[in-house]
Amino acid sequence: MKHTACPNCGKKDLEEFFTIPNAPTQSLVTIKNREEALAIPRKDIVLTFCNSCGFIFNGEFDTSIDYYTQGYEDQQGFSPTFVKFITEVTNRVIDRYDIRNKQVIEIGCGKGDFIRLLSKLGNNRGVGIDPAYVPGRGEEVEGVRFIKEFYSDKHGDLQADLITCRHTMEHIHDTKGFMETVKSSIKEADPVLFFEVPSIVRILDIQAFWDIFYEHCTYFSPGSLARLFRQTGFEVLDMYLEYDKQYLFIEAKAADGISEKVHPLEESIEELKAKTKHFVEQINIQLGEWRERLSGFKAEGKKVVVWGGGSKSVGFLTQFADLDVIEHVCDINPHMQGNFIPGIGKQYVGPDFLEEYKPDVVIVMNSVYMNEIQKDLAGRGLHPQMLGL
Repeated sequence: MKHTACPNCGKKDLEEFFTIPNAPTQSLVTIKNREEALAIPRKDIVLTFCNSCGFIFNGEFDTSIDYYTQGYEDQQGFSPTFVKFITEVTNRVIDRYDIRNKQVIEIGCGKGDFIRLLSKLGNNRGVGIDPAYVPGRGEEVEGVRFIKEFYSDKHGDLQADLITCRHTMEHIHDTKGFMETVKSSIKEADPVLFFEVPSIVRILDIQAFWDIFYEHCTYFSPGSLARLFRQTGFEVLDMYLEYDKQYLFIEAKAADGISEKVHPLEESIEELKAKTKHFVEQINIQLGEWRERLSGFKAEGKKVVVWGGGSKSVGFLTQFADLDVIEHVCDINPHMQGNFIPGIGKQYVGPDFLEEYKPDVVIVMNSVYMNEIQKDLAGRGLHPQMLGL
């Protein structure tokens, strides 16, 4: 399945620049046995650059696969580090736009953690929309309800003072069509849009290959995200990077016509293309260094554990599964523990397992959590070598 037009702007001036062959097509589905995990289909990820608008996407993404209704597991709220971060972010947007005693909508609400938090902190009424929502996976919050469906035109009658969409757009191939649907839903109210996506700039700058995986079919930079919002009838109010520059936030409102306002964070198309060239020049060095490091651990007989399940671990292990160095992937999410990693076949374990296993090396999939994990391990009497991505 080859896409010949940019999902952001519709133009056809495209250029492929990096391929990950035979990547597992799913990374967050919960699988109960090793054989089923290894049977997950594999397809190429072909990162493609649009010379017209600077958007990066998987040019061979298969839009026919059901990625999100087969036990999709993506909750982050088990980490104190993340809870502190998201609480600060939520209070900030509530204060900035006076989102109190208002109606709020979250598109792609996952298990509902954020829409509950937004409603509790601002005494708001909320609607979360997501086909992967699981009833009973969070506390009941008065005034909050959920719709277990994909967001579409049929939800246009839901009016709100704030429309939020966090870590969902990177899973949407038809990005322009999606934003046009959001725009057409705005009728009587004049809502603030509060969206969050991973930043491709960081991935390109540090060659973060572990953040490239199949379920992420689109990769936004500040420039490509802002251009999409303007093109589909929105004015960008603010943009910023958070969480060690991993997460890109955008705040916007509907505009009359096409807004000409450019945010200082935006890079030019030429600047982003230069970053793709740097990525291509450096990525094999990065992969080679990790392969040499892991091979060295194996030769020394060291026990190596990955801490942090989900997409990052799949993106990381896909590159080195042939080395057969890493036996266990640890995650604090109890709903992941015991499941098998799609395409890899290893079983997720919890931190308690490590007390007996006593790893020599722990590779942390997100260095933001390094202090939290070191503290947890030290409390168990464990002091392994720590390597953070």
